Order: sequence, then C-alpha cells, then structure tokens
Amino acid sequence: MIYMETSNNITTNKQIIKNDSVFNRIFDNDYLESLKYVANVIIIRDDVKNAYILLNVLKEAVAAKKSELAANKEIYNFYKKVIIRIRFIALPLLDDKEVIDLLANYFTWQFDLPDYDMMEKLSSKLTNILILADRDKFKASLKEALLANQETITNNAEIKTIADWLKNYSSKLGLGVADNLERTQYFIDLTKVKGVDEHYVNKLKVLFNFYEALKFSSLTPEGFDEEIPMMINNKLCIFRRGVLEPVDKIKGIISADEKVNNLEEFKKLAANYPVGSFERKAIEEEIKKLES
Repeated sequence: MIYMETSNNITTNKQIIKNDSVFNRIFDNDYLESLKYVANVIIIRDDVKNAYILLNVLKEAVAAKKSELAANKEIYNFYKKVIIRIRFIALPLLDDKEVIDLLANYFTWQFDLPDYDMMEKLSSKLTNILILADRDKFKASLKEALLANQETITNNAEIKTIADWLKNYSSKLGLGVADNLERTQYFIDLTKVKGVDEHYVNKLKVLFNFYEALKFSSLTPEGFDEEIPMMINNKLCIFRRGVLEPVDKIKGIISADEKVNNLEEFKKLAANYPVGSFERKAIEEEIKKLES
C-alpha cells in the first residue's frame, strides 16, 4: 500500500512501490484509494516535482503488471486516468513526445483539473529549451498535434471534435495570427451556434486561445516565453507575452521611499505568495536589485 498523506513522502514511496509485496497489492482497494488521494493532493497543490516522481513510479508499476492489468480493464483504466492527470501537472518536466501526446489525445482532460492553465505550464516547459528556434519547432509540432486531435469538445453541436473546430476557426480567421476584432466576432457568433452553450463556449475559447498562442514565434515579444518583472513609475509590472501587466496585488503595499530601507519587508512580502508565482518572482527580482 502507498502510505502517503503529504506530497513530501513520495520520494520515499518510490522505493516502497518497487517492492514485490507492493506490486502484489497493486489491485487492492486500499492501495487504489491511497493512490487516488495522493494524486488529488498533488493536483490541488500543483506539485510539479512530485507529480513527475509519482508519474515515473506509476509507469514502472503499470509496465511491470501489464499482462495482469490487460485482464482487468476497470483497474487498468483507473491507472490510466491517474497517470494522464498527473502528466498534466508534471508537464514542464515531460519529454517532448509526452507533451505532444497530451495535446494530440487528451487536451480536454485539463477541464477536469482545478484552475489549470496549460499555456502557463507550456511556458515553463519552453523556457527549458534554450535555443529559441528549437522552441518554434516544438510549437509547430504541438499545433500539428492539436489539428489532428479527435477528442469531442462539444457533445451536442454539429461540429464536435477539436480537429473539426480548428478547421472551422481557421476557415473563418485564416491560418496566420488572427485579427483581434475578427476573433471577438467569432466568439460572439459561437453563442448563436445550436448546441454550444456558455459551458462549451468557454472550453472553445481555451482551445482557440491556446492554438493562437502557438502561432507566435518565441523570437517575437508576443511569443517570448520568459516573464520579466520590472518597475515602471515605481509600480511593479511583469512583461508577459508582449504585454506589460501591473501586479495589482502588490502595488501600494510598500512606497517607493520605503523600498530602499525595507529589504526585510520585501522578503516578508515575498513569503505571502506561492513559490514560483508571478508575484513572488517579481518581488524576488526587486530583492536582488536591493541586495546588489
């Protein structure tokens, strides 16, 4: 059984799950319940590192019990579901083929994950590709994967699959970067399509916005994947994909005069935001400037 009550225990359980006694219990209900609980904790916490560790553990376990699982479709599907959900969380650490597979076959699964932002995840993946031209090649592969995706995204409409919706989108707006006004009109027209209610419109917007983002080269400001914190008129901002966005939650907390003399206050302020969040990155950038 996997005894995991916090995500911090997963590394230890990587050794435990390889034990023959655990493999022999891979079909036990208590094992399955524990695994379901741990996976949900990782998803809620958006714990990329431990998602990746657990993902590799599960892939090894499933491979070792491949023949037995083939004879038990229900439990096989349980493991498949857990593995795919965890892959979405671990996306920044996945190899290119796994990310392409997610977009080609499981894009809609993200809608069952709380507050999931695939573009943010992909940006973290792309920043690990140092050569910008290679990022563009990878983006092109992701576009092809989406264009071939046969998942149903609108059950009750005449157009149902991701591939067919992208064909419709491109036929109306072209293959290049879409005009903003034309996109706005397209989204308005979606609300008039039979079988496409607000729920489906929101899903389609996620699809089209993601697809549109893949069109921008990483060599352009709009497609640049790194997010750069900066101070503009004593206000903290983040340069994100060609747009300078103010960090509203932080503005006004510490005045310009106080910043120079209150390095410790900045450190306390940073602690209020999750590690890796845009706000914390921006504050940490200012701390570095003050310390230097």
